[in-house]
Amino acid sequence: MKETLQKIVESVPGAKGAVLMGFDGITVEQYLTPAHEETDLESLAMEFSFRFIEMREAATSLELGDLADIAIKAEYGTFLARCLTSEYFVGLLLSHAGHFGKGRWMLRSTAPSFQAEL
Repeated sequence: MKETLQKIVESVPGAKGAVLMGFDGITVEQYLTPAHEETDLESLAMEFSFRFIEMREAATSLELGDLADIAIKAEYGTFLARCLTSEYFVGLLLSHAGHFGKGRWMLRSTAPSFQAEL
């Protein structure tokens, strides 16, 4: 799993790190670029994971179906998440100049690999 996270990060310009996490906030695996090893990606993803549960419940109650992708774009960066199962998601942290489209594509295209291992 770590190799797949590393592949995602190294394939997306401006990526700082990626994390595989349960919606319960427990990290399964993460990968940070050497330049961003001090980034607290685990805490960031954990805080968002609890909000993702609320978003998933809202999507269901509004009859939108299962939640697939989540994007949080802030002043200094972007966090992209791809829901893998009802219990897990994979997230990607991008710098402000990170490549949003490539990040979403990499999360989507690697999802089957993660799902097979979960």
